[in-house]
Amino acid sequence: MHKLGLDFGTTNSTLSYLDPSRKVIECYRMGGADGSPYIPSFVSYDVSDGSICIGDSARINEGDSDYKIFSRFKMLLSEDRQEKLERYGYEHQSPRDCAKAFVEYLIQNYCQEQNIESSIENVVITVPEIWVREGRHASRECLKEICQELGLPVRRFLSEPVAAAVYFAHCFREQYGRSFDGHVLVCDYGGGTLDLSLSKVEAERISVLECTGKGYDSQTLGKAGVAFDEATVMAVYERLKGMRLSRTEQTFPGFMREFEERKIKLRKHVDKILEQYLKNKTVNKKAFEVNSVEFKASDLADAFNLVIKSELLDALTEMKSYLDEHQVDCNDSDRFRVVMVGGFSGFYLVQQTVREFFGSETTEDQRFNSCFTVEDTALAISKGAALIANEMFSIDPVCPITVGLMVWKDDGTGEYKFTEIPFLKKGVKISQYLASVFLKGLARFSIDPRNRKLPITIFLRDKRGRWRISLEKAVDRLLPNAHQQGNQWKIGFSVDENYLFTFHAVDLSGSVQETPLGALLEKVAGIILEEG
Repeated sequence: MHKLGLDFGTTNSTLSYLDPSRKVIECYRMGGADGSPYIPSFVSYDVSDGSICIGDSARINEGDSDYKIFSRFKMLLSEDRQEKLERYGYEHQSPRDCAKAFVEYLIQNYCQEQNIESSIENVVITVPEIWVREGRHASRECLKEICQELGLPVRRFLSEPVAAAVYFAHCFREQYGRSFDGHVLVCDYGGGTLDLSLSKVEAERISVLECTGKGYDSQTLGKAGVAFDEATVMAVYERLKGMRLSRTEQTFPGFMREFEERKIKLRKHVDKILEQYLKNKTVNKKAFEVNSVEFKASDLADAFNLVIKSELLDALTEMKSYLDEHQVDCNDSDRFRVVMVGGFSGFYLVQQTVREFFGSETTEDQRFNSCFTVEDTALAISKGAALIANEMFSIDPVCPITVGLMVWKDDGTGEYKFTEIPFLKKGVKISQYLASVFLKGLARFSIDPRNRKLPITIFLRDKRGRWRISLEKAVDRLLPNAHQQGNQWKIGFSVDENYLFTFHAVDLSGSVQETPLGALLEKVAGIILEEG
């Protein structure tokens, strides 16, 4: 019986499982017991024979012309702009193909090294919660298709911060011998995304309440660890060398790798010099050096303030409104905890920003006691996923956004207004929306056969604003027998526990058409975000 939890990360991935002899969650170490649980999300292809390797074996091939190296494919799964793909080296290879090769190779290696002859029973894969809030549904759907093609028995796609909340509940019980009863705010900061997620923990049941954060960015790969590293390296390199360091240069991957490794390995020293710098800006010491390029405390702080801090504070401010809405006492350490997970969450400036936001003045503040070891800060997500895969905890998800149609409607005075008709409402349990929620009656759409315009718009709303998606270019994908004279349709929406949304249409003849929203939201022109 093999039930796995996979944290498919932007920079590193981890795979966890239940050790049947000791009944504890362990992390898979590629290459044996001496290997690292952190598997770099890298794929390399040998140009001579097309053979593949992943992880550290792939990463060390950077700069070698005998190999084609690919990374960051998770954050580019649904990217269709060729310019951005080429900026990250995807000229002849797609991020989807690389992600598929990575997952397939990782699972095969696990089975071989663990001497698994029987098939894997189920896998829980974690994905960013913020993908849903920012309308990046196609990334989840792409990952679902990859797993189906690989024949991987995925039980569910679980939001990364929710998985961390599960692992916190498990560790709290292990440490104190009782269940935690209260609210957990997870700050999940990785290489590509920031996820802030609020959950209610009651024994082995986790109720997901709210989420916010930052994922997509048109220029960089999110607003998290990767974006910070790139901003720091490029700013310092340009200042000292008098020229910009391009991502397409052969030396760029190696430089970035050295920067990241030194930032992590010298963490205690970096923490110390940043602490000194924040207290006195004249004390601007060297953090470390990469290829004769010196990085000082001010370089790290400036890049953080430029790329990260405002986004983090905005997300925290929005989350505070949710905490107030749910009447959470943020000063009660017995019933409220802030759990920091993900590789970038351990960075000193991230820690300080979050702690200062909640008025924490001491490292002994029990509100920040996650019950994790230092190593578990980066492993909590995959371990939480393994707990769900092994049915040791249950998740009670709610619909994360409101979804519906916008139509022209008579306001009762003879005037027509563009009006929202909600089908799925934020905060309602997902179990109520597994079957499609249909609009009462039949819809009549007057479709102009010359330009095939469909005068109807889907909207998605969260607290920050509303996404409006014009569907005039997707008529045939949405409606069965779309251009049949006099036809009418029954329209509905559904969402499953993986937060995958579907548009349903049934016409007068009974013909049914079901369209995943991700295929629409990221491939149909006319997406408009209205703030507020």
